[in-house]
Amino acid sequence: MANKESDNKHSKSSDHEPMIRPRSSVTEKAEGDIVLKLEMPGVGKQDLEIDVDAGELSITGRRPAGKGEGTYLVRERAQGGFRQVYTLDDTIDRGRIDAVLEGGVLTLTLHRKEEVKPRKILIRS
Repeated sequence: MANKESDNKHSKSSDHEPMIRPRSSVTEKAEGDIVLKLEMPGVGKQDLEIDVDAGELSITGRRPAGKGEGTYLVRERAQGGFRQVYTLDDTIDRGRIDAVLEGGVLTLTLHRKEEVKPRKILIRS
């Protein structure tokens, strides 16, 4: 799985707001499934859209501005839109992608097709 987006720190979205890039990690479980985690505090389910099309996984969303928080003295948490695109290889089962948003972290589990998962071969005598 490859991330297709280049560093978009200075990019602008279509409505001229700054684009942000959530921090992410990609791991592979022992059984072969891929786990993608993106940090996105302040982002709700209603602010996210996840699509799979033509071998690409696209995560699009927006971290809204805080409301009624007073005047910022320091603000290190960016707001704005984001779009992450990952290329999926043929071993990923596109019909079995799970998404959970919990504690400000979006976790996607991309399951491998059963025929490509590692398996033990039983030796018969």
